[in-house]
Amino acid sequence: MNRLQGRDEVARRKQRLEDTFGKVSGAALSPELISHYSRYLCVLTSGHAEQSVKELAMQYCRVKSEARMQRYAGAQMKRLRNIDIDKLRQLIQTFDPQWWVKLEAERSDEIAAFDSVATVRNSVSHGGDSGITLSMVQQYFGQISIVLDDLCDLFDPR
Repeated sequence: MNRLQGRDEVARRKQRLEDTFGKVSGAALSPELISHYSRYLCVLTSGHAEQSVKELAMQYCRVKSEARMQRYAGAQMKRLRNIDIDKLRQLIQTFDPQWWVKLEAERSDEIAAFDSVATVRNSVSHGGDSGITLSMVQQYFGQISIVLDDLCDLFDPR
């Protein structure tokens, strides 16, 4: 089976995460377990955001550039970790500064979710308390999904 690319891969990742949210939301769990799953889902949401942004940037390069540039872009994407607003802005502006201007003007509240999940991810991975709730993670996931939909239209238009 061929690996999905671009917006199709982003959609696959999103669906997988939505299924996981559904399983946790629909289960009769204790508040303590819901708290643990909330942290876990936030880490997964951060990973989804990071991998999706990388995949969209690589898809753009696969379509728009030759093999040497694709290898270079792939090496650069491997170094991109913990996507927050600053890293997202830098990456998007590298491709087209006007893309960021438009995205920030239209989606500033949604973009803030990238910082939120990156902060929680770092706190959880270093043993800190996050105070994240399931409803907060679902909200962040929804906001990030909106931004990723916009990025799909920019990096991998249909």
